[in-house]
Amino acid sequence: MWNKLQELSGHPAAVFLKKLIGDPVQLYAVFLVTTVMHYYHSGMAWLYTVIAVFVSWVMMRFYDFVASHKWIGSLTYLVYMFAGLEIVGMLTNWGQQSYPISFLVWFLTPQSVVSFSAWYTVSIYLLMLGFLTSTVYYFSKIRYRMSMQFLIMLIPLSLYAKEGIQMPAVLVIILLASYFLLMIYCRQMHNQSEIRYLPSFHGSMSIAVYVMLFSIAAAIVPKPAITADREFIENAMSYSSWSDILMNAISMFTDSTDNTVGSSNNARTVYYAASPETLRLRTQTYSYYLENDSWNVIRDYDYPDRDIPAGTMTYKPQALLQAILDAGSLNADFAETYQLSEFTGTALPEQQLRTLSLYTLYPMQVLPSPTRTSAPVFPSRGILQISRTDTFRGSNISSWSQMQYYSDTYALSSAVQPVLKKLSGSEYLSLLEDAQEILKDVSPEQAELLAQAQQECAEAYSYLKTVHAQDFQSEIITGLAEQITAGLESDFDKAMAIEDYFLNEGFVYSQSYQKARGENAETFLTQSKTGVCYEYATAMVMLCRSIGLPARYVQGYNMSEMYERDIQGYQTNFVIKVRDAHAFPEVYIAGYGWLSFEPTVPSMEDTSNQEAENRNVMRWGFVLLGFAVIAGVIYVYLPKIRESLFRKRIRRLAPYESAAAIFRHTCQLMGLPSSTTVNELAGQSSVFCSERTLFDQIDIVLYGQAENLTSQQLAVLYQDWHDSRAKYLKEQAEKRRQEAKAKRKTSKSA
Repeated sequence: MWNKLQELSGHPAAVFLKKLIGDPVQLYAVFLVTTVMHYYHSGMAWLYTVIAVFVSWVMMRFYDFVASHKWIGSLTYLVYMFAGLEIVGMLTNWGQQSYPISFLVWFLTPQSVVSFSAWYTVSIYLLMLGFLTSTVYYFSKIRYRMSMQFLIMLIPLSLYAKEGIQMPAVLVIILLASYFLLMIYCRQMHNQSEIRYLPSFHGSMSIAVYVMLFSIAAAIVPKPAITADREFIENAMSYSSWSDILMNAISMFTDSTDNTVGSSNNARTVYYAASPETLRLRTQTYSYYLENDSWNVIRDYDYPDRDIPAGTMTYKPQALLQAILDAGSLNADFAETYQLSEFTGTALPEQQLRTLSLYTLYPMQVLPSPTRTSAPVFPSRGILQISRTDTFRGSNISSWSQMQYYSDTYALSSAVQPVLKKLSGSEYLSLLEDAQEILKDVSPEQAELLAQAQQECAEAYSYLKTVHAQDFQSEIITGLAEQITAGLESDFDKAMAIEDYFLNEGFVYSQSYQKARGENAETFLTQSKTGVCYEYATAMVMLCRSIGLPARYVQGYNMSEMYERDIQGYQTNFVIKVRDAHAFPEVYIAGYGWLSFEPTVPSMEDTSNQEAENRNVMRWGFVLLGFAVIAGVIYVYLPKIRESLFRKRIRRLAPYESAAAIFRHTCQLMGLPSSTTVNELAGQSSVFCSERTLFDQIDIVLYGQAENLTSQQLAVLYQDWHDSRAKYLKEQAEKRRQEAKAKRKTSKSA
């Protein structure tokens, strides 16, 4: 089989492939580029790889020229480097014209939070192709430094590690195998001892088998399930703070967001928190939803527009609702008009004012907050501004900040829900006006609170009218919303029905789902029913707006991971990481005000990403093992099958053809060239077969023009020769084993 493979290796196509991809140095560089480009543009990674094969081959020839021409080569390399940087600069300038952030910010920011840019991606490709091929070449063919090659391999690995995402199993296996192959190649190429490795077909095949076995073992050996605490590592890495600063820069200079929210697995910590409960924290609201599945802001509504004193508090929802009930207790007509008679004299349970403390690891421009909260009491430095949606922004917010808030869970209590279920937005403004009239003399403070709520309600419906003028409109979404809320009257019932719809109608949460071009909230609700929090929050906002409920799309964090730690004397019990980025809707509810909801269905994955990826790696390992087993079976049995077929074939040939076939076949088995004579073949065979009958008959048939024996008789003579050779080879192998055993025994006794 080896001889046949060796013959195939001489085929022009095989020779071409060997020249193109036969250099382990080039292959290692290509696979490094592949892993990088899979991170930046996974869908086209195959194309980047194919192009890199041809371009890297040209580059390797160029580097050979540079290495062999000291002065001219160095000058040429400098020209090449500056020309490459000039081309990259030109491409990034083109990208800057159509992209809202600079190339440096885009490059250093995790790709899960930025949009795809074709010009920037091509620039990254050219930079990585030039840098990786030149460094790999230098540390293999100029200076042998495998430790540097390992550090170079960490470049693409760090891209995946900094976001806590898994590199595909195939790339893991290929990258490790190519690194292992490079070690063998470089070791032999730079061996300084007297014994040098001379490349040969058999030597290359041995190395290939060894690398294959290494890859299989690395893939199928079970990996321990380790839950690592990445806090120290991630917080110590310099690019962590860079990423946070850049992510804030992006949020400050872009007015839109896309569906990447909630799709990151980055485990890097951004905040520590102390809170009595899990919370949905808001950082930014977006108002306009466009048909291309993106959100845009209204500058004077979503962005900060005024300074606020520390500790300023929004109204208390329980106090508002109690004022409405008190008005009903004082005026029976009011209670009957708005169907509140059953609640007259009711005292609602107290809504506790709770405290949230946040510790920011790096200077930030955005401070997460609950839906209904006060301004932070003590930001360590920086001036805060508040938007009309109560989002906090400032300059270099860092260290500790504390705020008080009213929990949204109050609206879900058994004492409050029945009251909210009686209130409808269509008559809510008139209800507030009538309640003010009843309470203005009895309780001026409650009347003032009702006036504040009336202003907020008017602003909410004005906001709804404004966004409706530019929002993506869909009759399908409107029809679905009317179907979901059919027969319901109160704002609270309608919002709860829409929230429950996603859980009850087979929607799926999936970070791996790739949305096709043209998919938006409409296709999510009617076709795919699969996505992350972005899709669910967007869909609920659009459903609510379509039936007249003011709603807004909010981005922030889902604070739910418990983590007790003492920081600067303050005890925290929650940690907020990049992967906790979350999107959710806020809906204006009559009787309460703005209230956050959670339409995102829980993930049904029963295993962690690490376990799933380990299984994927093992699966590929077993695929490789299957190929190896098949190749092993072929290696063992193919020669026997070929030998059996050969013996049957020569019996059917004419004596002359049979003799010629036997002569060629025995030369191949002995490893002799085709120019070997019959006498030379007989001499080579004499060590295990002293009988010359076979060779004498071959000589007679081929050169004596006589046919003394039939093909069957020649086949019997060949079989005797073959059996003698097999017996001799077996005896020689046993002899070598015995000699090795005796040598080990002597060495041990000495």
